[in-house]
Amino acid sequence: MSRQTTTGPGWADMPTPALDRLTRDREKRRAYALDPLVREGWATLVGVLGAAEAQRFARETALLWLRPDVVASGAAADVLARVEAAGFGAVGASVVRLERAGVRALWWWQLRRATVERLLLLDAVAELGPGLLVLYRHGQGDAARRLTGLKGGNVPGRRDADSLREVAASPNRLLTMLHTSDDPLDVVRELAVFLPWRERAALVASAHVACPGGQGAVVKDLLAEVVAAYPAATATDRAAQGAGLPGRRGEAFAQLVCDIAAEDTGARWQALGRWSRQAPLLTGGAQQ
Repeated sequence: MSRQTTTGPGWADMPTPALDRLTRDREKRRAYALDPLVREGWATLVGVLGAAEAQRFARETALLWLRPDVVASGAAADVLARVEAAGFGAVGASVVRLERAGVRALWWWQLRRATVERLLLLDAVAELGPGLLVLYRHGQGDAARRLTGLKGGNVPGRRDADSLREVAASPNRLLTMLHTSDDPLDVVRELAVFLPWRERAALVASAHVACPGGQGAVVKDLLAEVVAAYPAATATDRAAQGAGLPGRRGEAFAQLVCDIAAEDTGARWQALGRWSRQAPLLTGGAQQ
């Protein structure tokens, strides 16, 4: 009896993209060379569009994720309006709920120096509810880098007044309100982070043929769906009442875990606001 293998007709390895055509960052090319999410995202693009169109799609597309914190804050529509005013046209959108593993997959590089408090707070942000993923193109090209330039930094006071994070009133480096893919390689990778295979392929196929801006009604309807998933805050903010946080880190950690586990979405959102201002976010005890 002959042995069956998985390399015969009907099976194929996931292709590897030419990384130097998708990013200018040498360190990123090295770090992403064996990243399975890069290969998975690229395999979807090639499978749906073919290799040449996959390259073009990645280079021409920007990815924006309106995070749960911007939806909870009520600023999501303002961010979308600012993006549109900057000349970006939506070509596709999808409601996305990011789980704990997705948080680590999305920000694996940025979280190298994260404290356990920061990880738990990011998990709590993701658990608030769904976010909205929007794909854009721009008439002047280089959409991903252009949108990231519009995003603004994660520290208040160090970004332009008309940046997306300033429009969203992002208060600190934890509640940054939105995420963008920095360059075409990140677009490829993060499509695989945010969406499973079938949903990803469907979004790519529809976005490829869409006219920029023609998805405005779709984005509006999906945003309304996302916003409806967030009940109005009903909790009382203990910090506003002058309640102090524990002084010792061990005691504070126990209180943080308790606060962000509140069943009420409003209570969790307010807890995130308090703890994002207090908890150490980087190893060594730094909050900034």
